[in-house]
Amino acid sequence: MNTTVHPATQTTDDSSVCPCRYIRKQAFIETVRRQKLKTIEEVRAATFINTSCGCCYETVQAILNELNNASEPGKD
Repeated sequence: MNTTVHPATQTTDDSSVCPCRYIRKQAFIETVRRQKLKTIEEVRAATFINTSCGCCYETVQAILNELNNASEPGKD
C-alpha cells in the first residue's frame, strides 16, 4: 500500500484552479478521483476545465500528474 502523501492531496488550499470556469482546487481533485480521470482530455470532457483561455493548463496538468502518480502502486 502506497502511503506517500502528495502535495495535491495534503493541502487545505482551495484556490481557483480554473478562473474561467470557477473551478476550485478541492472540487477538481474530488472530481478527478471520483471519475478516475487520467488525461487532460478526460478532464476537459468531464469538467470543461482548460477549454477557454488555457491559463490553467500547467496547474491542471500538475495536479492531475500528482493524483495519477499517487494512485499508481510503487510510484512516489
